[in-house]
Amino acid sequence: MKFEERLKLFCENFNLYLKSIEWLKISIRRVETIDIYGTLSLEDYEKIETLFARYCRSVDILLNKVLRSLDILELEEPLRKLDIVIRAEARGFVDNYDLLIEMKDLRNELSHEYVEEALKNRLEEVLEKSKHLLKITERIKEYIKEMGYNCQKIGV
Repeated sequence: MKFEERLKLFCENFNLYLKSIEWLKISIRRVETIDIYGTLSLEDYEKIETLFARYCRSVDILLNKVLRSLDILELEEPLRKLDIVIRAEARGFVDNYDLLIEMKDLRNELSHEYVEEALKNRLEEVLEKSKHLLKITERIKEYIKEMGYNCQKIGV
């Protein structure tokens, strides 16, 4: 695979990730007004569940598409997820790769949560991890700029 093909794959995945992050931001704004200590309405639970789904989708795209295709772009072997998250730390996207593992674990747990109280109890954690995702996104943008990966140049 030529460099331009690898760059195109990465850029397509990163653009998909950026779209998922924009939807995540919308959900964050919608749930920040919810009083989780009061009685929640059906609409409140729907907002929370939507946030959780968007968080899960964003984590999936980050780990399975963006970081993996960045490894491919930079000729690293993306064999194990542990290697992928360790390289994410080395690139400066996170201070400690354990954060990415925690985010993935939370994603896995959320995909099995359906009880209303469980949704309510996990909201603060999801909001916290979502804000980390936003910081990671900014760090990846900085890295792309530093490395000179120009997605516009190749039409993506």
